[in-house]
Amino acid sequence: MTSKLSVDTIQGVSQAGSITVQGEGTAETNLQQGLCKAWCSFTSVSTTALSDSFNLGSITDNGTGDTSLTVSSAFGNINYTYAGNAGTAQCRLLAIIATPTTTVIRLKLTTSTDNTDDDEPHQYGNMMGDLA
Repeated sequence: MTSKLSVDTIQGVSQAGSITVQGEGTAETNLQQGLCKAWCSFTSVSTTALSDSFNLGSITDNGTGDTSLTVSSAFGNINYTYAGNAGTAQCRLLAIIATPTTTVIRLKLTTSTDNTDDDEPHQYGNMMGDLA
């Protein structure tokens, strides 16, 4: 039997911002904690631009291989995580190069062969953490 739930808002009964979801087997997970809060696909070749994104307000080209991502909805603190990758045939190294703020994270892309700053047409990332 197939079921369909159509709602605009889901809110916890005992705590408004906390909903427990049955995961695989007997495991449970918190719905809000398990969601990706921001993600992006972007290029930094010629013109730095977002290809697609969620909760990203802007992207800034700070120089070759140096990009800042600004989220639309701020994180609750600077202890969120960023995971990303970039590159084509050559191995690339992507690192956070400045202390993030609740709205901005700054990334540096270099080649692994000679450690030079590099722009790349295909870069991807996501951010996990608590929103403000």
